[in-house]
Amino acid sequence: MNIGENIRKYRLEKDKKQQEIYEAIGVNQSSYSKIENNKHKMYVETLKKIANALQVDIAKLIGEDKIEINHTNNDNSQSGSGIVVNNNHSEELIVSLKEQIDLLKEHNQINKEIINNLKEEIINNLKEEIISLKVQLKK
Repeated sequence: MNIGENIRKYRLEKDKKQQEIYEAIGVNQSSYSKIENNKHKMYVETLKKIANALQVDIAKLIGEDKIEINHTNNDNSQSGSGIVVNNNHSEELIVSLKEQIDLLKEHNQINKEIINNLKEEIINNLKEEIISLKVQLKK
């Protein structure tokens, strides 16, 4: 089975309509139909959105199909690596996903630091307000 067939299979197993999926991933009906018919190349990000919408592991959607890995530059231009790899040996995909995970971990750490700083600031402001209120009550 190819990726499109796997997507259709899991969509039907989950008793979901095409419309539910294409709205969830942000494409139109025509594009989604091409995805299920395996006539549309998609980004890994789109495949991840489909896997999330279907609540299945992305590996189940890829199956044993071959995938082509292309690189998108920051300016949205594409440069194809020209490699077609079998899912069993898709090291480039694994490396890319690991890099995304590392980036998300870094963003998560930054967000935690921001939250902790905001907590400290709120606590300090509350302490100052309490002191101010105590002074006013003593008058």
